[in-house]
This record gives sequence, structure tokens and C-alpha cells, in this order.
Amino acid sequence: MLLGIAGMVGSGKSTLARALASRFGLQLALESVDAENPWLARFYDGGEESMRRWGLHLQLHFLATRFESMRRIRARGGSWVLDRTWYEDAEIFARGLYEQGLLSTSEWELYSGLYGELLHSPAARPPTLLLYLHAPLETIVGRIASRGRPSEQEAGVAYWRALHGRYERWIRDFRRCPVLALDVREYDLLGDPRAVDALAERVRMHLEPNLPQTDLWPARHAAQPAPGAGSLTI
Repeated sequence: MLLGIAGMVGSGKSTLARALASRFGLQLALESVDAENPWLARFYDGGEESMRRWGLHLQLHFLATRFESMRRIRARGGSWVLDRTWYEDAEIFARGLYEQGLLSTSEWELYSGLYGELLHSPAARPPTLLLYLHAPLETIVGRIASRGRPSEQEAGVAYWRALHGRYERWIRDFRRCPVLALDVREYDLLGDPRAVDALAERVRMHLEPNLPQTDLWPARHAAQPAPGAGSLTI
């Protein structure tokens, strides 16, 4: 079983992934910063000219490393909760570069063709359930501001507005697996201990009709994932 968590920067994907991993004894796959990405600095260091020059390289690197990580997750087996999906890499972020003119039409066709082929691989089997975290733009921007990460502060509201719009369009047309939409304003995982139980119950209600009982077993008093559970940075 694989639970995917999708949503804007600042929506709390990692916090929810950790909470559900602990609550259900799932293995945890957190998104990495990808510090070893050789294209990231080249993409950002020279303005729009560098973005156009290195945009395809950057997105192909993300695509390759994401699917490598998913292949390792599938090979390890068991049940997982995934912080950000491979769909977002391609259908929101890479597409966003194309819409901004930072990928040419031929580059986008090459990238999207490869992505479409990779979707047929065993690693890309759809999640059992996608948890989509959403909120109005002003809520997301406020959360991003409170995080204090310099790279996020420099992006500006216009960037987040465009990204927010792409996420909303993407989820409206998403049909690859069942979706449970969660308004992040309705719970506080850090401030309210009861919030984890309430969210876990909602997840369980969506999953139980289609899963053997042992695939989602509540660890009601566990502070860490159940024995045998693991974690992976992707």
C-alpha cells in the first residue's frame, strides 16, 4: 500500500507524512533537498537565460532520481507514506517551466514523452490514496513566510500565486487514484494532539473497504513507526 501526499510548499506534507507513519506504522519516504543535484545552481545562478539553458537538464534529473527512488521503495515492499508524488514533479513543476517559456516546445515534448513512458513502469503504480492538502493562497503564503527559508522568501507572491493556480488546475483533473482533500486550516497537527486521530480516522474510512485489515493497522499508542517500519529520503 502507498499513501501519497500532495500539495503546495508550506501545506504541511512532511508533518502529515510523519504523523501518519507513526500512527499506522507505515514506512516513511520524505522528499530530499537534493543537495547533490548538479544542475540546480546552474539553473538559478544566471537569471532567465540560465533557466532556459539548464531547465531541461534540471527536470530530467528530478525525473530520473524520483523514479529511481520509487523503484527502491517498491523493491523494499511493505506499506509506505510518500511526501510529494512523482506526478507533481512533471505535471506541475516541469509543466510550469514550459508555460513560463523556460522550456521550449521541443524540450517539453521530449520530457513529457519520456514521463509518459515511465508512467507505464511498475514503480509508477498509482497510490492507493492521494491526500491533497489545500488552502487559500493567503494561508499558504503566510505559512511560507513563517518558515523563514531564504530561497522561499525570495520567490515572491507572484510565484506562489502561479504555483497555487497550477496545483488547483492539476487536482481538478486528477483521476489516477482516489483523492481525499484536506483543508489545512481545519487541523493543527503540532498544536492539537487529537488532530492526528481525527485525520487517521478519515484516511481509514477511505481505505478500509478496499484493503485487508492488516494493511492499515492502528498503532494508537506508538510514538514511532511500528517494528519493521523504515524511512527513506527521496
